[in-house]
Amino acid sequence: MATSRRNPSARSTSPRPAGDADAPASGWNGSVGGPASDLSSASRGGLRRLPPVRLAPREELAAAARVAPLLRAARDVARWAQRQPGGDTLGPERTALGPEACATAAADLELAPAEVEAAWRVAVATRMLPGEPGGSEPGSGEPGSGEPGGSEPGGSEPGGSEPGSGEPGRVGSPGEVLASGDAEQVLAIWDVALKAILAAEDLDGLATALYTVGGPVRMEGLFDAYAAAAGTRRSQPGSAAPDQAAALSAVLETLADLGVVELGTEEAAGGLTVALSPLGVWGVHRRLRAQGWHVPVLGGAGRSGAAGLLMTLASCDAEDGEAEISSWLAGRTPAQAAAELVRAAGGGTPGLRGAAFAVLDRIGEAAIGEVRAALADPVLRAHASVWLHEHGEQAELRPEDRTWLLVDLGAGLLEEADPADVVAELLPDVSADAQAEIVASLWRVDHPGVTDLLTALSDHHPDPAVARAARKAAFKARSPSID
Repeated sequence: MATSRRNPSARSTSPRPAGDADAPASGWNGSVGGPASDLSSASRGGLRRLPPVRLAPREELAAAARVAPLLRAARDVARWAQRQPGGDTLGPERTALGPEACATAAADLELAPAEVEAAWRVAVATRMLPGEPGGSEPGSGEPGSGEPGGSEPGGSEPGGSEPGSGEPGRVGSPGEVLASGDAEQVLAIWDVALKAILAAEDLDGLATALYTVGGPVRMEGLFDAYAAAAGTRRSQPGSAAPDQAAALSAVLETLADLGVVELGTEEAAGGLTVALSPLGVWGVHRRLRAQGWHVPVLGGAGRSGAAGLLMTLASCDAEDGEAEISSWLAGRTPAQAAAELVRAAGGGTPGLRGAAFAVLDRIGEAAIGEVRAALADPVLRAHASVWLHEHGEQAELRPEDRTWLLVDLGAGLLEEADPADVVAELLPDVSADAQAEIVASLWRVDHPGVTDLLTALSDHHPDPAVARAARKAAFKARSPSID
């Protein structure tokens, strides 16, 4: 019977916040694929997984935010408003400029009217407007705006102090922060501006989709997905209505002016593309994390516990996963690492259990004591027995341990893979007759994932006898009174 564990650095799961059955997006919703994806299935479902990302250093992010054209335009619009008659009483309750004032500002500042409108929106949100000197910190009290400090590579989250509070080393108004504020102040203001733009255009889903792709997306694919999300019926793909294409183009230009996306060309993608910038990745990562999503960051595993490492590995490719494992192990003694991994395995999902014991392979002999102690845990016993045997140690491995492990491994695979692929991988070297015999007895295994595994086998196994045995076993598993 197959009992081997899979490479922990080549796994993936479907992350969701606790109690949330929906994708982390409002409004525009896109199902995404790989780099240069066409996003054409946007109307058919939500996002399956969030990839690990590398976050740029804080100073680099702040430098990009300081020169973002939209943030600078917001500062200029705020100063323009200060110069107008009665400007000292013009406050953020004015959520929009009237047509005449917008036209005047556009002429005075050499901006397009749409740019003035977006800049005004940002100026209101970030409290740059007259009448708000030293006001409350941008983003303070906003739902989901705060995160624990120091949780990401490069420093603490912005938002821990008030830009206009008059504290030593602080600057006056939010508008002055762009020139004189520190990195955290600049990022705090930029983060509020991002929230304002995404909310105004209902673009949380688009931003999350771009984050999930993790690379350039064909512009035409975005047009198609945008139109599909709007409920447009078209007979031909790639034929977004001109008004919708123009609307999305304007939105993307606004996001580019804030430094959220980068517009470019990619020969392999066949034309114009759009992707999140490093600043955009940071901003969307922050928003998703505030919503309760697991959003792994590459390069940070060394500072997290074993559970954090295993969750990061769940979305890594092999190369990134090996780097994360090495970084994590380097930060603790072999005994400490083994103890953390065993604890995480005991409280994790089937997939994370398998990954934990695979990482224990990297520790080897120094982990034997912790793994042997895990024999006393019913959830870990089978994994621990096999691990000890593979490392030349004596441990009882009962037939029921083997069947429990088979179910646990299958349940772990079902967390991430198509059921048909799981069925093909589960017992590759066992004859069909032997598989049918094994499967027929699985209903007796006391494991919460046994019914789902049997259902997958009954629906997808190519051999009729094995599929039939799985159907009968699944029926018995659902009817515990049957013996």
